Amino acid sequence: MGKAVPAGAGDIVPRAGTTVAGERSPVAGAARAGARRFADRVLRATLEVLDHRRPVAQLGAMVSPQVLEAVRTMVVCDSAPSRDLGAAVLGPVDVVLVDAVTAEICARYERGPRTLAIAARAQCTRGNGWQLTVFRVLGL
Repeated sequence: MGKAVPAGAGDIVPRAGTTVAGERSPVAGAARAGARRFADRVLRATLEVLDHRRPVAQLGAMVSPQVLEAVRTMVVCDSAPSRDLGAAVLGPVDVVLVDAVTAEICARYERGPRTLAIAARAQCTRGNGWQLTVFRVLGL
């Protein structure tokens, strides 16, 4: 005998950004566009901070206190991967909405001949807009 399945448990849930009829939601489209603009702006600013071309404080409200402290530590320890190869150049940025207020971000960037990666998460809050809540630089 199998377990009883609660009503609605097997229902198909539409992906973020679609309506039940499968059409693109204009609200999700606007959220995705806003998240993309934010992701590009905050990643460029963060890479400039890691390159010592911008002060950490300029990340301000764009990042959570935890991310700000992590970036500050990387700057103080000069521990950005392959920083000795030159300035970071941001490449393609991909943003996937988890829901209307959460975005998963991944991007590539180059330092000299090396290609490295960034993984991040952003949350959209009322009044404050998008804020980076998780930030990881990958590559050694």
